[in-house]
Amino acid sequence: MTRRILTAEDVEQLEAGSRLVVDEQTTLTGPARDVARRRGIELVEGGGPQSAAEAVDAVLETRAGMAGTAAGPGGIIIVSAVGVNRPGVMAELSSAVGQLGGDIQDVSQRITGGYFNAILVVDIARSGQTFTAFRDALKALSEPNDYVVTVIDERVFTAMHRLG
Repeated sequence: MTRRILTAEDVEQLEAGSRLVVDEQTTLTGPARDVARRRGIELVEGGGPQSAAEAVDAVLETRAGMAGTAAGPGGIIIVSAVGVNRPGVMAELSSAVGQLGGDIQDVSQRITGGYFNAILVVDIARSGQTFTAFRDALKALSEPNDYVVTVIDERVFTAMHRLG
């Protein structure tokens, strides 16, 4: 399961006095806790993973509506795919991004010992898709014994690397 990071910016998007469920797969940054305390947001630790996933999705969708984009500022997402190499796998992934209206900004791909990994930086601001819809469509490409696709909002990706 993918670890989620909630930042102060994310908590700012929640209604003052609301409740935020944080499960074992979610990290709430120190500044995010401070914002929650200041805004009277109740933190419930140890909730189910679906609760945290819904909270993150709700924040991203709220932010999308406020910014007029589909995935927060700039509408940038990070797509990674890892699996068994085969002819056409990169074409399949990039075609899906194109069919969804995404604009691939950067690509890094490597093949090692019969396995491939790829990281794509994709702008979805003009795609007409929400982050959640875009993520779910790309994750649907994942197949057991083939490859796995992971999609993360660029803001969350950046926040994860600031925590170190």
